[in-house]
Amino acid sequence: MRGGVFCLEGSWAEDGDLTDRTSVEQPLRMLEGAGECGPVIHRDVATRGEFEYYLREWLKAKYRARYPLAYLAFHGSKGEIYVGADGMRLDDLAGLMGGKAAQRIIYFGSCSTMAAPEAQLRGFCAATGAKAIVGYAKRVQWRESAAFDVLLIPRLLEMTNMKSVFNALERVHPDLVSMLGLRVATAAWATDQGLAVQAMELPG
Repeated sequence: MRGGVFCLEGSWAEDGDLTDRTSVEQPLRMLEGAGECGPVIHRDVATRGEFEYYLREWLKAKYRARYPLAYLAFHGSKGEIYVGADGMRLDDLAGLMGGKAAQRIIYFGSCSTMAAPEAQLRGFCAATGAKAIVGYAKRVQWRESAAFDVLLIPRLLEMTNMKSVFNALERVHPDLVSMLGLRVATAAWATDQGLAVQAMELPG
């Protein structure tokens, strides 16, 4: 049985429109219903306090085996995600997580977060104990990234070798991998440093 997904998601409405229903939850529920991932926990997050609370809950030992993948769906920029009005850099996030993310994967569903230098990406994994971090080095569009979730998430949950995950996606879906600037990093290595140079700096 595949592991489950723990998802924290911020608002995508640039103007704070409360009627905006854009969400990554629908494709996650589709994957869950089709048996392509295990159970899904999804929480909407508006403030840094909420983010920190839910993240600490996920890091508890009782969720380790059942929910190995954290999907952080927020606006972002190079080496950073935006939680409400607050920017949270990878170093800040690593400090919050401590070394409690052993054998877990963090997927940044955000623009340009993975455009950070390789040393910073690898350092994040080393500091948190994460098996890998995954995300995009470019500004991404909603339609393409949502479609790619359906391809990416099952592979992250079913394959143990992260290099194999990237290589398989690059081989089968090269256009999407290039368009989104997909990067994967562990404590020992990171893919495609060149994407970081090409990434846009504006928030996604």
